[in-house]
Amino acid sequence: MVHFHRFSINEAARHPKKGLLIHWREFLTIRRFEDGPKLFGGHLETIVRSPKPEFSARLSVGTASSETPFDGHLTILGSGLYWGIESGGKLADLLTRRDKHKYEGRELNLYLFHGTVYWHVWTHANSWEKGEFAAWRTGSQDVRPLDLLFGRRRYWYEDVDTAELAIQMPEGAYPVKATLQRQLFGRPKSKRRQVSWTVDVEAPKGIPNRYDTSGGWKGDRVYGFGVKLAERRPNWIVDAKAAIEARILKDRADTGFREPQPVEE
Repeated sequence: MVHFHRFSINEAARHPKKGLLIHWREFLTIRRFEDGPKLFGGHLETIVRSPKPEFSARLSVGTASSETPFDGHLTILGSGLYWGIESGGKLADLLTRRDKHKYEGRELNLYLFHGTVYWHVWTHANSWEKGEFAAWRTGSQDVRPLDLLFGRRRYWYEDVDTAELAIQMPEGAYPVKATLQRQLFGRPKSKRRQVSWTVDVEAPKGIPNRYDTSGGWKGDRVYGFGVKLAERRPNWIVDAKAAIEARILKDRADTGFREPQPVEE
């Protein structure tokens, strides 16, 4: 007599999350007898959530040692189905096994994320060797029309001026090199640019800015960071000094900093 065992888990009820409407998991096991060998085992997972501009499809074929030799998913706008089959290890091994990758399966993977399509065509999921597969089998392609015509939006930085400053903290002063930068944001092939101003900060001796929970291993200092300026004024150094000191004081308040750790010279 064939024995069927099925059970379900309502994950959405157990772990409710914002935007998650349905998260349901179904498990099925088939045995020749109640305690006999497993003829089939698998699961199906259904997720429905608030729409996102995403798409993904995946088929993974493992090896005989895989927990689920066959599994995959299909999602559209962030919602979809995930599945796995616990049986068929010998067949999966036959399809994927190679002497130099004895424990690595293969996968077909296609997904769309933030306007770019990525793909993997029958490649190893967790390891690769340079030149092992043809270049076309793993890649990506922008699909947004504006990205194709004018390139992805990105940042550029242009150094405009530099100053040596002494950053005042309650326990003393710390030297820094402050570089005023024009920050541009836009597409490479478009003349339209958003312009803003930032200051790149280099602190060769570091500035204590956080409570160190590692007991000294990570330290309590920051050696480089950036701050934004609302605009560029003729006396930008005054604004930069105030912005840097404000950033350090905020870091200290956020982490519970009290006293700087001694530093060996």
